Amino acid sequence: MLIVASTLLANQRLVAQKQIPIRVLAPVEAASAERLGFVSGVRELSDGTVIVNDAGKRRLIAFDHMLGNVRVIADTMPGTRAQYGPRSTGIIPYTADSTLLVDMAGRAFLVIDGKVNVARVMSAPRPNDVASMTTAGLGAPGFDRQGRLVYRTMLMPAFKAPVVGKPYTPPTMPDSAPLLRADFEKRTADTIAWLRTAVIKVSSTPLPNGGVVLTPLFSPISTIDDWTVLPDGSVAILRGADYHIDWIEAAAGTRSSSPKMPFDWKRLTDDDKTAIVDSVRKLLEGQLQRSGSGNANVAAGPGGHGGVGIPTGHSMTIMPIGGDDGAPQPKITAPPTPQVAQLVEPSELPDYYPSILQAGEMRADFDGHVWILPSTSTQAGRGLLYDIVDRRGEIVERVRLPEGRALEGFGADGAVYLTSHGPDGTHLERARIKR
Repeated sequence: MLIVASTLLANQRLVAQKQIPIRVLAPVEAASAERLGFVSGVRELSDGTVIVNDAGKRRLIAFDHMLGNVRVIADTMPGTRAQYGPRSTGIIPYTADSTLLVDMAGRAFLVIDGKVNVARVMSAPRPNDVASMTTAGLGAPGFDRQGRLVYRTMLMPAFKAPVVGKPYTPPTMPDSAPLLRADFEKRTADTIAWLRTAVIKVSSTPLPNGGVVLTPLFSPISTIDDWTVLPDGSVAILRGADYHIDWIEAAAGTRSSSPKMPFDWKRLTDDDKTAIVDSVRKLLEGQLQRSGSGNANVAAGPGGHGGVGIPTGHSMTIMPIGGDDGAPQPKITAPPTPQVAQLVEPSELPDYYPSILQAGEMRADFDGHVWILPSTSTQAGRGLLYDIVDRRGEIVERVRLPEGRALEGFGADGAVYLTSHGPDGTHLERARIKR
């Protein structure tokens, strides 16, 4: 009976997959001649102006409706009224057509008004959290109807110093992160949900003087969650373990869960897990040989979208406490710092290929539909294929992007903003869903 039930369930999922229509985008209606770096945020205003956070070139710019004329709002050039800052940052849609540019140095926000002028500086409710609002992999912050800012942060364990003569236990990295909602008037924030995060282990290597070298071990794939804020201020949280959405409604603040969505689950054998770890390790080593850097987006799509982010390899040395009896300290022979990221053992990988590979990819369009980039699909073909989910939590259609394009944002009347990546650089494009 179990075999029959399992077969029926698999057939039902396959039928559900085939019944979901696949749409494509209409031909590009506008494209920028301006070359961009890495884009981290696009916002269309009510008058058609398009604000682009060109994080790769550390500048905030605005295009006209046809993506022709370019106006610089903030950059790093001396004498510029608004400084972008020495590091890439983020933008957050604010009230009406105003936009917030996250000021990392000042731990505050620059308020860009609807005429794309810098109007004022606004303090953050919790200044220490500002850095979390600039990391694309943590998701795009947004406001609810009460003017509270929703964003994700990270938790870090306490890295205690080793004690001479005692065994050392490396810290355990958290497997989840809080999704916060900050009140600007009260200057406080509350946790509205917990999100499952990528697996990171920590290995320790003892030193002759009692110190220890800590090295993070990353997982090529992990079962993770993702989230996004909808235009009405509601929050959608994708639970990657079973591919369903939890909803926090903006109007009443109520919470609900929609049913599991169809997904082409693929079981991983021990050999599959070993092959994944080996292939990612080779990819990282190849990246190091080609560019001299161990930093890579493994299996990444255009613009870094749709891949597994693996940070560069690094380690940390912690000196010991105690043991100072006046005797000469032994010479420290620390192991060399790894040039590429170190990976967990294959046994640490999940038993099923995750439904999503990278957090921060989930988005909501102007109509309140949630766009999810799944890791696998029997209908993938060429170009990134998104699951489009309505407020009932059902996949109503799939949209395939043209090959070599990455999704960056949305506009009115079904507009979709993309970046194209080719020999002549990165450019912004606008297209619409063909129906």
